[in-house]
Amino acid sequence: MSRLTPLDMAFLLLENSSRQIHMTAYQMFKVPARQKKAWVSRVLDSFRHSEVAPPFNQRLKWLGKDVASWETVEPDLHHHVRHISVPEPGSMQQFYDIVSFLNTPLLDRNLPLWDCYIIDGIEDNHVAIMVRVHHAMIDGGGALKLFRAAMSDSADDKSIRPIWLPQKKRARKKRTHKREPQLKQLMSTLSRMPSDIMSTGTEFAKMGAQSLKLRKGEASLPFSAPQTLFNNAAQSSARRYANCELPLADIKAIAKKTGTTVNDVVTTVIDDALHHYLRDHDASIDRPLVSLMAMSVRTEGHGATGNQVSAELVTMGQPKASVGQRLAEIHESIAGVKQKTSRLPVTVRQFYSVLVFGSSALSDISSAFEKVPSANVLISNMVGPQEQLYLGGMPMVAFQGLPIVPPGGGLNVTFASFNDNICLAIGAAPEAVNEPYKLIKFIEHSFQALRSSTLKKRKVTARKARAKA
Repeated sequence: MSRLTPLDMAFLLLENSSRQIHMTAYQMFKVPARQKKAWVSRVLDSFRHSEVAPPFNQRLKWLGKDVASWETVEPDLHHHVRHISVPEPGSMQQFYDIVSFLNTPLLDRNLPLWDCYIIDGIEDNHVAIMVRVHHAMIDGGGALKLFRAAMSDSADDKSIRPIWLPQKKRARKKRTHKREPQLKQLMSTLSRMPSDIMSTGTEFAKMGAQSLKLRKGEASLPFSAPQTLFNNAAQSSARRYANCELPLADIKAIAKKTGTTVNDVVTTVIDDALHHYLRDHDASIDRPLVSLMAMSVRTEGHGATGNQVSAELVTMGQPKASVGQRLAEIHESIAGVKQKTSRLPVTVRQFYSVLVFGSSALSDISSAFEKVPSANVLISNMVGPQEQLYLGGMPMVAFQGLPIVPPGGGLNVTFASFNDNICLAIGAAPEAVNEPYKLIKFIEHSFQALRSSTLKKRKVTARKARAKA
């Protein structure tokens, strides 16, 4: 058995009937009509008769109140892997309705915390594979790593591999003295503990000085974000989803031209669109929004499982800033946060993340905290595959996530690179954003404006938005 980390436990303890903390994503494949039935049967058979590796073969074992570990079990793949057909005519709206319905229930905590749905009958000979997995088991970066490992970059490769198959391990050099490295590792951990504790204390001291205006702020403080429409927390398990694609080449060109990053550019577009949405709903604010931004701490040596992520509070652009000025402000803000976190050990960053998530969830306990939110929106950025991918010889034509609505709020915007696009997805409680499609249109409009003001000679092309509820 392996004990859950504090961050893993936080994802379990923050979950309730109106706030799911499982991650959901679907892949869409183009399958010729004459091959569709046979291909779906092959996928179903391969998925249900495969080896299962951690964390997909682990379930919760509670050791006491708020303390749990993972125990290894043999999952019933006929239960975890389901086959669903969209009824005629198989429109995308019907598909979105099914996906939203399937994503609503909480995962059964008596079983490994994941499930998979193979969905066919979708128009234009599309077949989708949707996977739900609890955030306590794995983070978004790790999940993408497993998705990529299961795919092939050749249409000639007819193999079908689910994401829960064991991953190939790199060959390790043989150690002649086993006891010495273990002892060194233990001593290294022990020697780091005082400095980690000191780092945590130092950061809290800085936060206190910042709140008293004794030093310049490097990041937003908890309970200091403006109260907005986006902080209306979910009152039920109902969710609204929408997504679009933006051309990655244009985003990279903007970043190069302005000396910023892809993350800066997309975050700017999101921030600008959020202010447009607030104005459209007569809910404008006179202070910058604050984003709870997920930042990966995963290194090359980390496997795909577990959570290797931290969360930081990032002050966004001024409400009335132009989209170009907003980019400069957000670039400076994110750079300052990264400079601060680069000085901290990973353990401190993750401990701070637990505190940030906890501060966001306090509004669920007491209404007194509803007027002093820590953040207005959760933003996540992941790097996906840059090449065309296949499963069983069939091309993947879309990859989209259904973002988790964060505690203490109602809006999550997640984006990931895929092939030549940035795939951007919105997950929201209807109390916070009842019209995600309208927010997507504002995102596309803001991107057009930033693109036009930065790269005036090139024509903008943004993919058609799609929405689901």
